[in-house]
Amino acid sequence: MSSEAMGIPEPPGRSPGVLLGRLSLMMFLQYFVQGAYLPVASVYVERSLGFSKGEVGLFIAALAVGPIVAPFVVGQLVDRLFATERVMAVCHLVGGLLMLALYTQRQVWVVILLGTLYSILYVPTMMLANSLAFRHLEDRELEFPWVRLFGTLGFIAPAYVVEFWWLRGLEGVELQQARGVVFALSGLAGLVMAAYCLTLPHTPPQKHQARKYAPGAVVAMLRRRDFLSLVVVSFFIAMAHQFVVAWNSPFLRDILDTGGWGAYEQTLSSLGQICELGVLAALGLVLRHIGFKATMLLGALAYLSRCVLFALVFGLDPPFAGKLVLAGIGQALHGLCFGFFLAVGYMYVDRIAPDDIRGSMQTLYGSFVLALGFFAGGFMSGLIGQWFGAEPGTTAISDWTSIWLSCAALCAACCVAFALWFPRVPQQGFPAAAEATS
Repeated sequence: MSSEAMGIPEPPGRSPGVLLGRLSLMMFLQYFVQGAYLPVASVYVERSLGFSKGEVGLFIAALAVGPIVAPFVVGQLVDRLFATERVMAVCHLVGGLLMLALYTQRQVWVVILLGTLYSILYVPTMMLANSLAFRHLEDRELEFPWVRLFGTLGFIAPAYVVEFWWLRGLEGVELQQARGVVFALSGLAGLVMAAYCLTLPHTPPQKHQARKYAPGAVVAMLRRRDFLSLVVVSFFIAMAHQFVVAWNSPFLRDILDTGGWGAYEQTLSSLGQICELGVLAALGLVLRHIGFKATMLLGALAYLSRCVLFALVFGLDPPFAGKLVLAGIGQALHGLCFGFFLAVGYMYVDRIAPDDIRGSMQTLYGSFVLALGFFAGGFMSGLIGQWFGAEPGTTAISDWTSIWLSCAALCAACCVAFALWFPRVPQQGFPAAAEATS
């Protein structure tokens, strides 16, 4: 008697190698675009363009403000009207042109405006890339981490192109001004990605007789305890994540200055993505052994540990080598932070989402993680940077111990809330989800 006749579901099949290669290249280009500029964006606008601490926070917030509209516009487009790969192609084309324009600008409000417009187009494509991959993979929980691993490789690659080629041997003012090349590299990569999107597997809207309004059905899903707790805790984790995005490169710059080192912020930051490769490679197996809750709780604890280690760098004030070790371990923890919490969050949403609103579910979750949480985190980081930062125009070092302990307190609250609120056993997806859409 077959396993299906006995009531045991057949194990999922394996996706063709050619498809895995195409989706892996999609992820590589998708995150190469972001990896070119994001690790050093804040130190560039602060030290090269003269932004104040508050303006740095505002710029980082601007990079996340656009996707607030994603569940009601982009998600509806891909769920109801247009193929996912076509929407991604248009977003990357216009976004690449905006990034090239940003490369030429130095005025504060022009840079912030272009950053805002760019975020409206780029950040939703991250959720759409996930959604497209999920649609075509046979064994999503096992294969998606391997495909997403190439996104991490794409994020790492620009650091070595920029710092070991364009910026090699530069110092002082010449170095700070040359950093802007990262925006040009990102813009060009975006144009390449736009062309590649047109070659991706065709991913049309799901055809269903019942044509419910997708965002309304997604909001109804918030009645579920697991989805609501995931969204709320992810919002605050995203604030902590954006806090690190805002201050990681200035923090590393101050560490490198104590040892007289040149432009290695992106290289040091890439330690997190290198460790992320190992995390993503093992993620599918980890999920199957310890489950969603334990995996995501480990990710939240990694966020807390990273902030504590960063606080110790200038709190303990060891020799330069000791500072590098503490900061390096903190950078490496990014792999657990992203892989075990953010990546698993997307996978959990995919598990519980009905087929006809999967794109909107991903964009709603992404909006809390990448828009509202990142937007609030940008403002929070700017305010705390002003409270504990060094005076503009001075050579003093910011109070990094207080800055990072502030973020650690937020991470600790997230760990407690997730441990107490999120269910240990995942709720069944489709029956509850179908009820929420009725």
